Amino acid sequence: MANVLGVRASSGAPLAAPVPRRNFIGFVSDQASAELLHEALAPAFPKGNELHVVGFRAALNLLAGMKTPEIVLIDLTGEMLPLNAMQDLAEVVEPGTTILAIGENRDMSFYREATRGMGVREYLHKPLTKEKIEQHFLASITSGQRNLAAPRGGRMIAVAGVRGGVGCSTIAANLAWVIGMELRRHTVLLDADLHTGTAALALNVQPTNGLRTALEVPDRVDQLLIERAAQPAGERLHILAAAEPLDSIAGYAVGAGAMLCKALTMRYNFIIADVGTRPMPFARDLQFLAQQLIIVLDPTMLAIRNLEKIARMAHGPTQSPKRILVLNHAGRAGGLSQSTMEQALGLSFDAAIPDLPRVLSKAAHFGEPAAALKGDFRNGVLRVAKAIGANLDG
Repeated sequence: MANVLGVRASSGAPLAAPVPRRNFIGFVSDQASAELLHEALAPAFPKGNELHVVGFRAALNLLAGMKTPEIVLIDLTGEMLPLNAMQDLAEVVEPGTTILAIGENRDMSFYREATRGMGVREYLHKPLTKEKIEQHFLASITSGQRNLAAPRGGRMIAVAGVRGGVGCSTIAANLAWVIGMELRRHTVLLDADLHTGTAALALNVQPTNGLRTALEVPDRVDQLLIERAAQPAGERLHILAAAEPLDSIAGYAVGAGAMLCKALTMRYNFIIADVGTRPMPFARDLQFLAQQLIIVLDPTMLAIRNLEKIARMAHGPTQSPKRILVLNHAGRAGGLSQSTMEQALGLSFDAAIPDLPRVLSKAAHFGEPAAALKGDFRNGVLRVAKAIGANLDG
């Protein structure tokens, strides 16, 4: 197939050895769409946008053999199970890659699933127009280029509670366990409270003083320190937590949280940060730096009132504006119903986890996370994992 406007036609043969992480690459199944994309995206890439006319499976093979560019455009045309195809894509691209997708599926539920649950920045269905590409893809790319402060590598997810006792730490620990142990993604559970060691206790490991060192002397933060401080709870699950004396006041150097997060994103696919309910400096910084914020509520009027306070807190330039809302202890005796809370809040919960004190007690008795036991609690945690884009079927 002939080249048109700098668009490469390809049969799927391997590309030449790539240069270090490029800015953009696109794979489109038809020449007409490729030409439209090339023209509409030209303002974002003055040195040329690299587009290949190939099918989805050939695109996967090409991506698997190269260092993933910052932005990848993929065409799902012809894929009978497009969500499964997106999961296959996640296995060959590096964490933190911006994914733009096109295809034939016009279903709004598919759009929501792809953009909210699968990590796709934007999706457009065919036939494409220059106006749609400029409005959605070009705007998304130029916005991302202004906000490249996002660390390459893994994603940090902050888990916050609207008040004490809602189960924020329980949700964070079990979410980290599911992603690391069952979904097989390299995961670290980071505890923002340096005095309790809650995360370490929840997953039966010993806290260390490495976290305090990282926050007091950030210049010492490197991969060696991370390896020593983060304790293994499984092959792909580590815990970074401290248990300092209650009368000890740990120092917190300016910028230490950001330096620690940068180091962790180079090592792990997911950083699950338990920021709790107290707005201490380290916890506030983690909440600001996170790419996604999960807010845990319980079925009380106080939780509804406190949610507004968290919603007003500033979020960082790389954080998704959509907060993941989790109702814990749903159905608790004397508590508000889920429908009552959703009506009062004017929104829906992304996941609801039933009130199951016996399940949590049984898990604690055997020294294992409650999510390891089949049932409603585990299913609720899996819904939270899906909401943040973890690959549930991979």
